[in-house]
Amino acid sequence: MKFSNTLMAIMLVMPSLVMGAEEGEVKPDPENGKVIYDRMCAGCHGFKGDGGEGHRGGFSPHVPTLADKEYMNSVPDDYLIMIIKKGGAYMGKMATMPAWEKRLDDQEVRDIVAHMRRF
Repeated sequence: MKFSNTLMAIMLVMPSLVMGAEEGEVKPDPENGKVIYDRMCAGCHGFKGDGGEGHRGGFSPHVPTLADKEYMNSVPDDYLIMIIKKGGAYMGKMATMPAWEKRLDDQEVRDIVAHMRRF
């Protein structure tokens, strides 16, 4: 059931992402993504996406690494965008991953994903 919900969510967001690209959207900026990631994501994921330096520990959950290139290469940008925007619970992942869609605009989310692709 979780897989089908995830697949449905991706299918629903795909047309809007494709249409935006056709309208001449600004390319993702990994440098801007790093600034946002370091401020809003590194507390749990670490500055290098490995849960290491930058991770605050304490009550923060142990999160899977974002620095696993093989896994990250198998995950499409649209999926990462949905997790960032909708949060972990929505996508069948850790419920402690917050939904950022009210705090980050679409460009900022794409910038974060572009930065994550550099880990």
